[in-house]
Amino acid sequence: MNSAVRDQLDQMFGDWDRADSPGCALAVYQDGETVYKRGYGAAHLEQSVAVTPATVFHIASLSKQFTAMAIALLARSGGISLEDDLREYIPEMQVGVPIKFRQIIHHISGLRDQWDMLRLAGWRENDIKMTGDVLRLAAAQKEMNFAPGTRFQYVNTGYTLMGVAIQRVTGKSLREYADEHIFKPLGMRSTFFQDDHREIIPQRAQAYSLSREGRVFIHVPSYETVGPTGLFSTVEDFERWERNFLSPTVGDEAFIRQLTTPGALADGLPVSYGFGLLLGNYRGLDTVEHAGGDAGYRAYYLRFPGERFAAAIFTNFSEIQPGPLAHQVADLCLEGRFKESASDHQEARVWAGRAAGVQTPLALDLGDKAGTYRDSYSGMTCEIEARSGRIFLVASTGGEYELVPVAENHLRFLNIDAECLFTPATADQPVHMTVKYAGQVTAESERQAERQATPQWRAEEYAGTYESAELDVRYAIEGAGDEMWLRRAKFPPDRLTVVSGDEFSATDEGLHLRFERDEAGRVAAMVLSAERVWNVRFVRL
Repeated sequence: MNSAVRDQLDQMFGDWDRADSPGCALAVYQDGETVYKRGYGAAHLEQSVAVTPATVFHIASLSKQFTAMAIALLARSGGISLEDDLREYIPEMQVGVPIKFRQIIHHISGLRDQWDMLRLAGWRENDIKMTGDVLRLAAAQKEMNFAPGTRFQYVNTGYTLMGVAIQRVTGKSLREYADEHIFKPLGMRSTFFQDDHREIIPQRAQAYSLSREGRVFIHVPSYETVGPTGLFSTVEDFERWERNFLSPTVGDEAFIRQLTTPGALADGLPVSYGFGLLLGNYRGLDTVEHAGGDAGYRAYYLRFPGERFAAAIFTNFSEIQPGPLAHQVADLCLEGRFKESASDHQEARVWAGRAAGVQTPLALDLGDKAGTYRDSYSGMTCEIEARSGRIFLVASTGGEYELVPVAENHLRFLNIDAECLFTPATADQPVHMTVKYAGQVTAESERQAERQATPQWRAEEYAGTYESAELDVRYAIEGAGDEMWLRRAKFPPDRLTVVSGDEFSATDEGLHLRFERDEAGRVAAMVLSAERVWNVRFVRL
């Protein structure tokens, strides 16, 4: 790598190359060797410690590729089969259908997500969550988001349960098993699963976020559950991980191909997710990548296997977006090797943000694409709306995402590898919207008819205590007249907003509530959905 490219890389990260700012570590790999590495900003603001390539970061969901490799190694040794039903090893699970390890790996299991379940069951962000907490909640679920193998949904629960299965089969924790079979053989001396939140970790970066008032504050994950997350590593260690894809020490070439082979739904449709790795294409070149984010930590690992090139960016500041930065690093380092120019490639333009030329007349005139959409899987709704020449998707659970037009019936999420595809209305069918994440369908929604005037409703109809056996929790609905509130222990009350009929949203909590009535017309139950936990039933007491 010449000095001009190194200078441009440093300029790219210049905003954080300061002693008074959290920062990040960057490493660029070619042919399994590090060709550039640097730290930017502070690893610890209170102690004025600088980030270096040897700084240890929590890398969040980048953990999944190591958990997936661990379960694949166990299957290779004959300890399990990837076609085995998870319930053989965790018999306390109450769901009534088989869940294969392979379905968990590729995120087609249908399991409800652990983080949403914990939150709904009463855990606050700063409460310490243990693997046992996740296991108890997962085991109590009698329903799933969908039947295993029928669709894709990125969730964390299955990766925690795979770690539990490894321990039950081998007698070793996921940390011990991965250390013995992956990290030590590869020489990854600073990489490990943290299964004790009290542990002292030399050279660890503190994590930070930015408050609404612009104040930097400490923001660290509060758990010691491992599998989907919990891995600590350095960009220096990732050189050895990258090299193993090119010249295997752990596994062989067939094993490595398995890790980067797409999954498939029960009907044979491919899933663009391998073993803890997203499989895609950028500017005409195949990619293998993954993002991670917990509390103030962010991480990204981007590979171009055909070019034998990769980049890793680990950060300790939630304001840094390593995904777009990793793609910009690739734009610079692989110049002349792409099959599509950055100006012509839709995703490259979106990764770059709201660049000149991105806006089109569609941003000003959505036509019949604007309106309310209901997801056929979860029942949740969202709005597609235009504001001052910009487009937003606003979920009934409170999430708000800016969209960028790339074609008449095609919108992409800004700086997220996701998109909305529209099928125009016909005489018999309303506008249909398909949402994809990393090329995979995550929602199928139809535009709802124009809202009629909301019928008069009174909070007294809904007021009462509601209980979920699956979450072992009670919620209270309170209010009078046209004001209604959701109250839960340890959380501030959240005002409910009517969506339609007996459906409401609690946007502060990120919830969609649908009330059910008995034969006499009395409200008898509440069905609650969050982003990755759908249709949990609460009975009115």
